Amino acid sequence: MNMSYRPEVDGLRALAVIPVILFHAGFEFASGGYIGVDIFFVISGYLITNIIYNEIYQKKFSLVTFYERRARRILPALFLVSLVSLMFAWLWMLPKEFEAISASLIAVNLFVSNIYFFLNTGYFAGAAEMNPFLHTWSLAVEEQFYLFFPLVMMLLGALKKYYLLFLVILAFAISLSIAEWASVRYHSANFYLLPSRVWELMAGAIIAIVSYRRELKFSMPLHNLGAFTGLGLILLSIVSFDEETPFPGLWTTIPILGASLVIVFARRDNMAGRLLGLRPIVGIGLISYSAYLWHQPIFVFARERSFNELSSVDYWLLSLLALVLAYFSWRWVEQPFRHKKNFTRAQIFTGALAVSIFMLSFGAYGVYTKGIPGRLDDTVAQIADVRNDRHLHAEGCQSTPSHVIPIEESCEYNTEYAEKIVIWGDSQATPLVGPVIKKASALGMGVKQFVYTNCLPIAGYTRSDRPACGNFNQKVLNSIIENGNVKTVFMIGRYPLQLEGKSFNNQEGGIEEEEEPRIYAVPVKNGQTVKTSSMPNRKESIGKLIQETVRTLVGNGVRVVLIYPVPEVGWDLPSRLAKEKIYGIERNSFLSTSYTVFQERTQSSYRLLNQVEEHRRVLKIKPASLLCDTLLPGRCITQLKKELIYYDSNHLSRFGATLLVDHIFNEMKDLGWLKNDKVVKK
Repeated sequence: MNMSYRPEVDGLRALAVIPVILFHAGFEFASGGYIGVDIFFVISGYLITNIIYNEIYQKKFSLVTFYERRARRILPALFLVSLVSLMFAWLWMLPKEFEAISASLIAVNLFVSNIYFFLNTGYFAGAAEMNPFLHTWSLAVEEQFYLFFPLVMMLLGALKKYYLLFLVILAFAISLSIAEWASVRYHSANFYLLPSRVWELMAGAIIAIVSYRRELKFSMPLHNLGAFTGLGLILLSIVSFDEETPFPGLWTTIPILGASLVIVFARRDNMAGRLLGLRPIVGIGLISYSAYLWHQPIFVFARERSFNELSSVDYWLLSLLALVLAYFSWRWVEQPFRHKKNFTRAQIFTGALAVSIFMLSFGAYGVYTKGIPGRLDDTVAQIADVRNDRHLHAEGCQSTPSHVIPIEESCEYNTEYAEKIVIWGDSQATPLVGPVIKKASALGMGVKQFVYTNCLPIAGYTRSDRPACGNFNQKVLNSIIENGNVKTVFMIGRYPLQLEGKSFNNQEGGIEEEEEPRIYAVPVKNGQTVKTSSMPNRKESIGKLIQETVRTLVGNGVRVVLIYPVPEVGWDLPSRLAKEKIYGIERNSFLSTSYTVFQERTQSSYRLLNQVEEHRRVLKIKPASLLCDTLLPGRCITQLKKELIYYDSNHLSRFGATLLVDHIFNEMKDLGWLKNDKVVKK
């Protein structure tokens, strides 16, 4: 195999980029389209090793020249797409999103975006889909590989071929072992980080070393069989893999083997080679890098600009737009910069440094100013700022699956007072903390916060994906009972999310990102989570646990404020209203949601909470009585005059939480719970 041009490799590039675009467009028939990135890795490993090995063999290899070629190949188009993305983000993105884009821009220019996205989001998460630089993680992996691989080849390239081949195969095996081990333990790290991806590049390197200065000739039937088998494995992966496939790992060997077989067996003189060498396919392969760069920002800003779900037709047109833009950037940006007669080495390096410094500085400024809110109209900025209009200090006291706060270290407020109010629940409890502290302080009471993300305030229950939630709740219950100063407990949680096992759809275009994997409320038996598939009466079991939890508290002299579901919105309220202002959309009425949809959504939740026994120490609070079918018949309001009631799609803003807490304390007063003749201090 020599270094002559192979159009079938460009055809393979086309087979890599198209599935990636279709996958990000959300087409179900390309549920495994993300494997296109893995095909790119194999191609890169093959081509780069060919170049380096050949130049080392001929004693012409230069690190400076190598990195110059990489800079000419990668940076011009990347800079162009980054600058265009920044322009649209400047116009359309709200401060929170712009801050995230600014941070990722820094990572892109330092070629550590894979590490950034590993630390901040998941590849398949909805939030990730709204970052125009998400796809640059694969460029970061390749650039990190290019940092050390040429050095390794300089040290080992003079070895006899079979010694070098042995070491490359060893690296392949070690990396694949890491990937398989991490695929079921550290999903995000496994997906994004270099150690789990090296073996894919090594697959191409192995082919390059084995075939160097020799052509791998087989019979024509064997060439056709091998090449078409490779194409079949790639297509099988595209249509059969999905987000649940452990990846990368042993499953990834299927598309990697497929790409390797195509490189080895496809030739100009056989059917597969001629198929991949067709001019339209080669043409897409030639512009594949630019197409890969353009498609993600195009999808992101189209979603950003639309208030409704994009249709399949929309995504087909956007995919076509990505190819059109790819052609122009390939023709007028990629190609000119690759020719030394147009730009010297010094111009390439100094230009790249200057643009990188600008982008790093701009990104740092975006992060420092928290999204440069001054670029937006004051009204837009004020609406968007409602996202931060909540008791932020209390959020630092909220347990998460990765950081469970010990019960004895849970946050406590107004500590000078002996009598305590406990706020117990999931993240919907956190907004109540600030208003309750204020009310409690005036009444001479302290406040304790027991909040765990997506963990309902029910003893004997847990999240289907997190047994630690159940342990946390049992400790909370024990702590309340053992502490004689706790007189009142507020219990609040997003019951519909876990009882129904799905996120909210308001049936009017407001569709929340689906939790993956879906979260269910399940009972705990003997310290083990019960599988939802083996619980036909799961909801009824949870209902009994709610009753037992309240009964236990009441039996120990504790008053219980049992808060029913807060109406969900479906839209990120401040984001939607702020964007309407940006796009010049005038609203004739306040945004609201269907009360009927709310009733259908909460039917099970209401039924189970209604089963809790009436008692003089139990107060049942229904937020819907304040927000639904009141000011607007048949609707649930999301704002009162100019005040927003939510800071996102389901959590109450400071205003909304204060509205609910004022109502609760008025009800408590009517029941005589707040009659204190004397404030008792410690």
